[in-house]
Amino acid sequence: MEIGLKKKLEDELVLKVSRMKPIIKPTKPHKHAGYHELIFLSKGAGQHTIGDEAFDVVPPTGFYLGPGQVHCWDFSKIPEGYVILFKEEILSLYPKAQSYLFDFPKQFNIPDESDFFHLLDTFFAEFKAGNEMDFLAAYLNLVIIKSSSIAQQNKNNTPSVTKEFAAFRQLVNEHFTEIKNVESYADMLHLSVKKLNEICKSAINATAREVIKERILIEAKNLLTHTNRNVSEIAFELNFTDSSNFVKFFKGQTTLTPLDYRSRAIG
Repeated sequence: MEIGLKKKLEDELVLKVSRMKPIIKPTKPHKHAGYHELIFLSKGAGQHTIGDEAFDVVPPTGFYLGPGQVHCWDFSKIPEGYVILFKEEILSLYPKAQSYLFDFPKQFNIPDESDFFHLLDTFFAEFKAGNEMDFLAAYLNLVIIKSSSIAQQNKNNTPSVTKEFAAFRQLVNEHFTEIKNVESYADMLHLSVKKLNEICKSAINATAREVIKERILIEAKNLLTHTNRNVSEIAFELNFTDSSNFVKFFKGQTTLTPLDYRSRAIG
């Protein structure tokens, strides 16, 4: 059976905050490409299957889905809560929150006495009011930090794979402009390329090369959206040999040219 692909976050958007749909119809296994998803439920019951694991829905609870994660719902009681969809680039000013994403369990319990849902109520209201993206990014940063703190309380230990992947992501964040090959990162981590790819596959179902490309793409999008630099200047800053190679890379990742992306992002 082919896994369906749902696109709930449009190409030009980096964030969407919505209420959970009040329906109990089972969904078919599907995945969401290109963005992260945090789901927080204050009411509901049933089952949430993520990959090959089935989780009972016992609110208050949270779920995290990474890009490309396959999941489906089977509710027995109408759910209430929030769904936050976001692309990693929105957290460019919050590297700690970025790193937290890859240490999230798929499911975590939220304490009953927590004021966490009050924060989500406010975040949703600010999103619906159409506030500036920098303002909303700060709220998302806070939600991720508080969620991570809650999730860590649910965990007894951190798997070594998570630690190794976090170390790789940190190195990529520090060196992505000058180092673009997987071999160099594997050497710095004292790992084989095969082992590094296994770690990445286990953590986010992507290759090490895809992780590096994604980090370069995030920076390219930030420069296109938040600076007036032309394509040649951005290509130089990201250490591409020339602007045509940068355009080819960007279009291969997004299907858009850098200038097309800039016009859509800026509006």
